Amino acid sequence: MERGIVWTERASGDIEAIVRYIARRDPNAAGRIGVGIYDRVQILQQNPEAGSIDTGRPVE
Repeated sequence: MERGIVWTERASGDIEAIVRYIARRDPNAAGRIGVGIYDRVQILQQNPEAGSIDTGRPVE
């Protein structure tokens, strides 16, 4: 059973900021980075145990 990926506003904003920053120097690389992040996160749909759940609490 596949699970959906839920992108928080913060995560989406962070990735967008990263891609914009890289795009200032190399737009092609920025596109590849953005797609690469998205593609790798999608792996979690097939393998949900590969990641961790953010509980919002600091790591001890």
